[in-house]
Amino acid sequence: MGRYKSVEIESLFIEDFKEIFNESFTDSIKQQKLSEKEIREKLAPKLDDIISEYENTISSLYVEHHKFNLDSFLKIHFKNQKTIAETNKESFIPFFVYINSCVVVYNKIVEKISGKRIDSTLKMNVALFGLVTRRAQEIGDLLLSGYIDAAMIIWRSLYENSIILLLLALENDPTLADKFYRHSIRNSKKKVTSYDKHFKELKFKPLPKSTHKKLQDSTENLNNIFGKDFLDNEYGWADSLFPGKQKASLRLLEERVEMSAYRPYYLLCCEQIHPNFSSFKRYMEGNKIILPRLMNQDVDLKSFIDPMQFTLRILHDVNDYILYEFSTPGEYDVNVLLMTKIYEKQQSSFDKKKIKGSS
Repeated sequence: MGRYKSVEIESLFIEDFKEIFNESFTDSIKQQKLSEKEIREKLAPKLDDIISEYENTISSLYVEHHKFNLDSFLKIHFKNQKTIAETNKESFIPFFVYINSCVVVYNKIVEKISGKRIDSTLKMNVALFGLVTRRAQEIGDLLLSGYIDAAMIIWRSLYENSIILLLLALENDPTLADKFYRHSIRNSKKKVTSYDKHFKELKFKPLPKSTHKKLQDSTENLNNIFGKDFLDNEYGWADSLFPGKQKASLRLLEERVEMSAYRPYYLLCCEQIHPNFSSFKRYMEGNKIILPRLMNQDVDLKSFIDPMQFTLRILHDVNDYILYEFSTPGEYDVNVLLMTKIYEKQQSSFDKKKIKGSS
C-alpha cells in the first residue's frame, strides 16, 4: 500500500526561522574568529543547547512582540456584526425585540418576588426562565457574529432546559421540583470522582476530606428518602412520572410536554456537538469538505432562519406558561397577543424566496 506524502510547512509562526538562526550562528563564529578545529571542539558538542536556547529566545520574542492588535480585531469584529445585522435587519429586529421582551418580563418577576415566599415549583421555574432567556441572548450574539453552528449548540441547552421548565409547570408538584433540585448531587459525584482521579496529573490540590464527607452524607440521605435508583439515571428525579415503564429520559419528558415536533432540529443541533462526520455537512460541496469555509462566518439569511425561528418558537412555548402564571387576569390576553405579534412579525420576515433551501 502506498503512503501519502507528508505535509511539512516551514515558518508556520516565525518567518525565516532557519535563516535567522543560520545567520546568527555564522556571525557568532566570525566574531569569535574560531578555527574549524575550534568549532568542532567547542561548538559542536553544545549545538543542541545552542539551538534550544535560540528556540526559547525567539519564541519569547514572538509572544512578547506579537502583531495581534486588539483594537483592530474589535473594529473588524464589530464591522462584521453590523454587516450581518444590516443585511438581515428585518429578521434581527423582531428577533431581539422578542428576546428583550422576555428580559423585561423576567426582571419584573424577580423584582416582584424578591423577599416573598413562593413554592419550590415557581421558584425553580423562575430560575429556569432566566436561564432559557439568557441562552436566547447568547444565541442572538452568536448569530450576529455569523456562528450558526455555535448558536445551534447553545440552542440544545435552551431546548433541554425549556422541557424541564414546562414539565415542572405541567405537573405543578413541589416535590418533583425539589427532586429535580436535589438530583444535581449526581453530577457533583461525577465531578468529584473525576477530579480525584486526575488532580495529580493536572497539578491541582486534592479536595478536602470535608467535601467527600458532605457528598457521602448527602448521597446516603437521598438514597434513604428516594431509594438507590434515584441517582442511577440522569433523569432519575422524574422516574416516578413513568411507573411501570422504562426509566425517565429526555425523549419521555419531551413527549410528556408535547414538544416531540422539535426533535428533528434537536438531533441536527446534536451533530454540532458530538464528533461525527455529519458536523461537516454545512462546509461541503458534493462529497468534498471545502476547508476554507470552516473559518468563514455565515452572512446569508438562509443560514439564520432555523436557529432564529426555533429559538423564538421555544421561547413562545415557555411564555405561554410564564404569562399565564404572572399576568393579571385583565392583562393576560393582551400580553399574549403582544408577544404573538412580535413572534409573527419575525417569522413573516422569512419570505418564500429567502426561506427556500432552509432545513
